Amino acid sequence: MVVDDSLPHITTDLDVPTDYSHNQLYVELITRILKKILPETFFEAYRQGPTAYDELREILDSLLPLTASTSCEEVPSNISFFVFSKYRANAFKFFFEMISRWLVPGKRLNVLMVYTVDFSMPELSRDVYTLCEVTIRIESQEELEEMQCNLPIIESEVRLGVVSSYYGRRILEVKGLSGDEKIAMIQEYIASIITRLPDNFSYDVFSEMQYVLVMCREDFKASRGIRHLSRIICVQYLFRRALLQAIKESPEKRYLFLKLFRARLRLPEGEKTVLGLLVAVNFLRDKELFEETHLIKAVRNYVPQAQTVKNSFIFNRRGNEPICTLYVEIEKRDGEVFSREEISLLRKELSSDLEGRIEHLMCPVFMPRNEEEIMHNILTLSNQIKYLRDIPQIFISFDEQTHLNLFFTVIIVRLISPGNLSIREMFKKSDTFLDYIHDRCKTIGYLRKKHRKEASVFRVKVPKEQFLRRDHSIDLYKARQIVVSEISRVVGEIRDYNGGMISKQNELLCSVRRLLGDTKNSDDLLLENFFYSLNPVIMRSVLEPEALRKLFEMLLDSISDGFSSDENYGMSIRAEPNFVYVMITAEDRKVEGEIKRTLEKLKLPSTALATSRVNVYTIPCLGYIYRCDDPLKQRQFCISIHHAVESCRHHSD
Repeated sequence: MVVDDSLPHITTDLDVPTDYSHNQLYVELITRILKKILPETFFEAYRQGPTAYDELREILDSLLPLTASTSCEEVPSNISFFVFSKYRANAFKFFFEMISRWLVPGKRLNVLMVYTVDFSMPELSRDVYTLCEVTIRIESQEELEEMQCNLPIIESEVRLGVVSSYYGRRILEVKGLSGDEKIAMIQEYIASIITRLPDNFSYDVFSEMQYVLVMCREDFKASRGIRHLSRIICVQYLFRRALLQAIKESPEKRYLFLKLFRARLRLPEGEKTVLGLLVAVNFLRDKELFEETHLIKAVRNYVPQAQTVKNSFIFNRRGNEPICTLYVEIEKRDGEVFSREEISLLRKELSSDLEGRIEHLMCPVFMPRNEEEIMHNILTLSNQIKYLRDIPQIFISFDEQTHLNLFFTVIIVRLISPGNLSIREMFKKSDTFLDYIHDRCKTIGYLRKKHRKEASVFRVKVPKEQFLRRDHSIDLYKARQIVVSEISRVVGEIRDYNGGMISKQNELLCSVRRLLGDTKNSDDLLLENFFYSLNPVIMRSVLEPEALRKLFEMLLDSISDGFSSDENYGMSIRAEPNFVYVMITAEDRKVEGEIKRTLEKLKLPSTALATSRVNVYTIPCLGYIYRCDDPLKQRQFCISIHHAVESCRHHSD
């Protein structure tokens, strides 16, 4: 081994028995380069002996990372560039790229010689050091001048990049990487994560990497950084693994994971800050659908200005797997950055909102129109017109839905006076949004043998987009109400013959909405599902609004409380002089049946008991309103409910 009294003892991993002379050459080369690039103060401190080693370490730490280069007075000529730093994996690769590719931007320089070695100086510390040399050929004065102009910037970037892999990747990204180079650096970054977090990541994360990168467009990869792409891959991997484990344990439950993070895109027009949104969800049925439109509609519920970044959506569902992951980036239409408050709100509320937006695809129904039923309805409406003052009678029934529209069949029976326009002409002259599709118009009789009764049968088409609820189910009640209102505007005052009960239900629902007001955690979709689950159906028209409000608030409280880790049931009971309210949340589907059998034994009048059932996050929530002012009967009702629930609890244990 070579001994040089001007430098600390140098060792390399190439050290072998002394008769192997190549190792001596490596050490001699290290020594020669260090003597060339280290300042004289370092050597002076070393000559003072072991007592000065602390000072020597401080000098070395203050110098590193150190860059240097040889001078060039004339061209053509060769120039050597050096970097001396503490060891970092792949630091040399970064140094080589910076010198050969970016010293003269737009031109890859002719590299004549490359040398790199890792070594230690055990007298000073246990650290491993890296020493690199790259020699290039300068062919022209223009190259030399451009190199000398760029060298200070390149040296400062090299000093950053050889110390930090993060800065190294960032610097190369800003300067521009080819697709293959970026993929290689992503692979390198993920490999470092596996090493750092072996409990969370295994080597199958590379399969996730391959899958994501294959699905991405080239422009998607080009405008997003290595850390950004790696983050998408790693979070998707963790979400998929967690989902698969969760559904293995409880396949009947819905799981949804959400990750929000700021991201920066490098686009031709400049940098842009966006919000990355990554979601993983499991499907409980074959015909469930969850796509980009569901995500952005949910986000707009909290940030109305939000829109998706073009071509940023990635949908990852493999074969028939009951899980999928989705990634999309969102921005504001006005270009503003999302505030902390907005991001905090999305993190708090978006998960539960998204669960309610999973769409259930339904097969279209083929049901030819029943002409006999139409004739029967015409005769029924005709019999309603008995006096000259009677207003037109209307019968509306839902006909069909297509991809974009809803169709209703409308029957109008009216008395015709001289000068009256036909229904078709009224629609033609109006500015209605309804599309009128004529079927027939005929005289069906006379009132007092001289006033003609006319029946018009037609269809109306209305866009269904405005009637889609948050879960993409269609609100036919609302659609029908809008159609009735618009027909009334076009033809004048009418009587909705088959809409009386619907109108009563709508009045009661609106009353409950008003009573709830700004109740915290109130959810209009949940309220509608709760209301239309009431049985018997007559209760949706006659039940007291205040009673419904109280039961719905109990439902909200039950959702907020959730389940404890060791309980699969939750029950709250509230007794008042005229009512008893019960709300039960139960993962066990048998509870509802057991309660029903128990209450049947009490032989309660149909108007005394109202029940509701809604699923919240796939968990049944059972509500009961017992209308009774007898304390003994109220007590018996509560005891029966308790016994039914306890019976199910006992059997499950």
